[in-house]
Amino acid sequence: MHFFIRSLARIQLRNTSRVFTSPITNYSLLANRTFSISSTKYNQTITNTTQDSKILKQLPDLTPLKLEDDLYAVIKVHSNPFLVTEGDKVILPYNLKHAQVGDVLNFNDVAVIGSRNYTFTDDSIDPSLYTIKAVVLEKTKLPMRIREITKRRQRKVRHAISKPHRTILRITELKLK
Repeated sequence: MHFFIRSLARIQLRNTSRVFTSPITNYSLLANRTFSISSTKYNQTITNTTQDSKILKQLPDLTPLKLEDDLYAVIKVHSNPFLVTEGDKVILPYNLKHAQVGDVLNFNDVAVIGSRNYTFTDDSIDPSLYTIKAVVLEKTKLPMRIREITKRRQRKVRHAISKPHRTILRITELKLK
């Protein structure tokens, strides 16, 4: 008896929660609709030329940070965060293919800029607010490591050889504009 009442209540809830809409017969309404692309390809920017969708982004006031002496930043290289200050050595655990020794790199992906007293955090801070430059000091490899890989109850031993890359950078400039 209780099972029947519960299932009847579920059926009534399902029937009342449905929303029925009539099909669109006037297709001229669809012609005025605009659609925006939500995903962008690598290194591609999308500009919107419609007048009603202009959003003015105000830049924050960073005068307290500009007056501080020692700044730090959290830069992201291949979405890995590194906390750096001016003069630091950064050891990247991979090979930057297009960077040669002596090249100057500009960092555009920064999550945090701060000092001892003030911090400014954002998902990605506008690159027009700061300059962070680094010089590639060296590109090396770690010594070869041989790791023995075995499976249970089997005599075969496989040797995995790894010689990982390292790219070493020196932060030469970190300042706010």
